[in-house]
Amino acid sequence: MILVAALFVQAAPRAEEPVLRQAVPGVHALTGVTLVTAPGERVSNGTIVVRDGIIEAVGADVAVPADARVHEFDPEEGEVRVYPGLIDAYVPIAFSGESDGDADEDEETDTLRPGQYPHPLVTPARRLDSKRWPAERIQGLRRAGFTTAAVAPDKGLFRGYSALVNLGEGGLADNLIEPAMFQHLSLGATTSGRQFPNSRMGSVALLRQVMIDAQWQVRARAAWARNPAQPRPTFLEDIEALEPVFDGRRSLVIESSDMLDSLRAARVAGEFELEPWLVGHGREYQRLDSLAETGLGQILPLDFPEPPDVDGSERDISLHELRHWQLAPENPQRVMEAGLPVVFTSHPHGSADAIFANLARAIERGLDPERALAALTTGPAEMLGIGDRAGRLAPGYMANFLVVEEELFVESPALREVWIDGRQHILRELEPPEIEPAGSWDLTLVVTGMGNMDAVLELEGEAPTLSGTLKVMGSSVPLAEARVSGSRLDVRIDGARLGMPGAITFYMDIEDERGRGSGSSPQGEFEVRGRRGSDPDDKEGTA
Repeated sequence: MILVAALFVQAAPRAEEPVLRQAVPGVHALTGVTLVTAPGERVSNGTIVVRDGIIEAVGADVAVPADARVHEFDPEEGEVRVYPGLIDAYVPIAFSGESDGDADEDEETDTLRPGQYPHPLVTPARRLDSKRWPAERIQGLRRAGFTTAAVAPDKGLFRGYSALVNLGEGGLADNLIEPAMFQHLSLGATTSGRQFPNSRMGSVALLRQVMIDAQWQVRARAAWARNPAQPRPTFLEDIEALEPVFDGRRSLVIESSDMLDSLRAARVAGEFELEPWLVGHGREYQRLDSLAETGLGQILPLDFPEPPDVDGSERDISLHELRHWQLAPENPQRVMEAGLPVVFTSHPHGSADAIFANLARAIERGLDPERALAALTTGPAEMLGIGDRAGRLAPGYMANFLVVEEELFVESPALREVWIDGRQHILRELEPPEIEPAGSWDLTLVVTGMGNMDAVLELEGEAPTLSGTLKVMGSSVPLAEARVSGSRLDVRIDGARLGMPGAITFYMDIEDERGRGSGSSPQGEFEVRGRRGSDPDDKEGTA
């Protein structure tokens, strides 16, 4: 997989922060659409009116304002649905870098900035700033139908505060909703070598010590304020950032890597009378009764394992892993049935739209589609304190929504548009399919200076929406999306499957049995040449 990733390695351009500007007002009306106003609530042949970034009206008998730009859809030509914008409650990114002087958990350093707690893993005062705006990550989330997210720091024990942002074009200045949402922790933060902590037990001990120190500072400063005649206590601004956690103004989010981590986090939080949300790991079903007793909300990933290649190199796969492959798609439903609050996250997928294939798997295994929608809309909106302006299609709410051809929760949904703060982002202009590319395609991937690499694209289904796999360098990677528009085939892959963050996309313009196009990864571009090797009928005849 490292060799595959190396194929695409090139420098990526850096996004620039735009200048301060006033929002451009606008009035829009989308007509002839099916409105999914909230989980379980639908309006057929409806209209939604947007004015200056806010939903003005929504329903079946809504009058179109005279000053509105009308986006008309004909229900007889195919159902087009408008859903509330999806909300991701946990998007971890790097909040610090080499130039900041902040230490990551794998660094050994004795250099601390003034006011910092005397340990490099403890940085609770960190917040997202404009120079750390993850433009490419934001674009990937927006392309998958997400309109709002909590962007969190990804390093350290006490990591700092997440920022609640919309995912429109521009930078932090244009999209910030709340600069300090949740304080983030991870029990998995350790230091290398013989530095403390270098084990999970040490990390938990350090976490407890920081919490005790933070509580002491709050009490000591309050006591001194009441009686200034006594010695003034030492003050560290870093752990002052934890004061809102103890007085209930802010909550904790704790990342866990397995069930033992989840239960440790719940136990430590209980010692300090805190009720955090836990970022899950997909194995909650293993000790669900114990987890249910905590009552803690779960931010669940939708990252299910692929079937083991028992005919290839994975014949020694353990029974434990086979059981996880079988049960992982049932995990979201089981956690919900246990009565715990659940919201979903696209983490740790490199490409946010990779969640749809796994959502489809979870729904096949019993997850209610309406509960799935709630876990991506109304649930995270309430969790993030914006339930009065996000997660639904209602007057007075932010004009954050997505336009989809028919159903959203299928393996590869046809997302057409995303609207954020009343601004339209067209994802694709679709034309009627002129080709049926299902079957096997022999590909050649060409990168300047890197040579050629052979691959096989296997496609199933009928245009415009297909599914399949890309086989390259001995790896078989499921497609996140395969769509046909006219004579063009567009393909998207989750780059994490090949050892790189972000999405890998390519297209081919197909004529007869050949195709030619280009593609891009998070780090570079490449050319694509293809030749049809077989079609589905050939395979059936061979069988």
